[in-house]
Parts: sequence; C-alpha cells; structure tokens
Amino acid sequence: MPENELSALESLLKSREFLYHINLDRKTADLVFDGRTLKALYELMGRKSIDYIDFPISSGKESVVFKAFSKGKPVVIKVYKLSTLRFANIWKYIEGDYRFSRERIDRSNIVNIWAKKEFTNLKLLKKYGIPCPQPIAFHKNLLMMSYVGTKIAPAPMIKNVKVDFKVIYDQVVENLETMYQKAKLVHADMSEYNLLYHRGKAYFVDLGQAVARDHPAADYFLERDIRNVVRFFSSKGVKCTYEELLERVRGKPPAE
Repeated sequence: MPENELSALESLLKSREFLYHINLDRKTADLVFDGRTLKALYELMGRKSIDYIDFPISSGKESVVFKAFSKGKPVVIKVYKLSTLRFANIWKYIEGDYRFSRERIDRSNIVNIWAKKEFTNLKLLKKYGIPCPQPIAFHKNLLMMSYVGTKIAPAPMIKNVKVDFKVIYDQVVENLETMYQKAKLVHADMSEYNLLYHRGKAYFVDLGQAVARDHPAADYFLERDIRNVVRFFSSKGVKCTYEELLERVRGKPPAE
C-alpha cells in the first residue's frame, strides 16, 4: 500500500473537520482509528468499493457503527475497538463454540475472530429468514453489513418507538424459536437495546456474542435472554411469562 495514501486517510480521519461531521470527539477517534484499524479500513474500502464513511450510527464501549456508502448505496461498517474489546469479556462466548474450535485464539487475534463470528451468525440468521442486517464482508476488526433504516435516519431501537408491542412480541418470539430450533443459535445478549424497528419488523442486531446451541453456557445465556424479553415486553403491557416463553423457544408447547 502506498504510504502516502494511508497517511492521507489518517489525516482525514483525524482532522477536526472529519470529527465535526461524524460527531466524534478526539479521545473516541483515537480509540477507534488506531494504526491497525486505519490499515484495515483502507484495505476494506478498496476491496468493497466503499465511497466514503458518513457518520456514526451508534457508539459503545467495544465498537462504533458507521453509516457508509458503497457504489452509491448505504451500508454499515462496524469497527471493533482494539483498545477496549477485552479478551476476558469475549473469550467466554468463543470458547466452547465448536464452529471456532480450529481457530488460533489469543489476545492478538481474538477481535478479528469476533468480527468473523458476528458475520457467521448473521449469515445463519439470514438463512432462516430472521430479520437482521445482511452481512457483506469482514476484514480483521471490521464488519460490513447492509444498512437498516431510511434516507433520513437509521432504524431506532425498539425501546424508542410507539408500536403495538403485542405484535412485536409475537415476532420476536417466533424468531427466537427459529433461531434456537432451526439455526441452533442463542443470541446471548437479547434485550430492547439489540432490537431495531424497521418497516413493521423487529430486527435482531449485535450478534457477535451469539453461541451455538450446544455451547456449554448456552442454557444460561438463553435463560438470561428470555428474562430480558419478558421484562421489557411486560413493561409495555404484554402478557407473557418466563416459563411459557422458555418452553416455546425450546420447542415445548405450553400447557393448555
């Protein structure tokens, strides 16, 4: 890669003008755009014909999600922060998942495996028709996905909309059933913060931590997911119980 081109990209990303447009402060920018991430971003932009990065859709402790454009169409680039994504926090979701048993996992590459893991999980959800972003590519600590939203704004979290929550609850339950029984996955971080609302549907997002159903901690993660779903939808007036939902997701019909 020509050094002058990478330097130009770094200058753009670190410039005050760029930070102003994407609403990132200097400290956050330094955490996200370290040297390795800049190089990975440069490579991904070339491989996937990314025109430009627009603005951050969301920012958390472990990642920042940007809206971008590729060949004139909106996409999303998720940047996993190399400086804050802790080995201990994500190791428990990778260890024991047979799909990654042949991967060399250490502190130097675990974030790259995390990006691959979310890409793999999204592909599996798409295969079984569960609403979620379409995975496009992953490269090192970057994940490229389809954009979920309108021209005006990205899709909001389910907690921030006014809808018929019984209808949304039924959708979420059906998709949790499909995810567990057919895709054989457990989300492992299901909550109102990881459900987006778009065109009448609830979209599952943030799938990096999702584990295979035979993961040693899958039952614990599933039960935690179910409690979060029941807690949120109960607060919205939907009649639901932990025991009934857990049985449904596991494939046991509730007693009449």
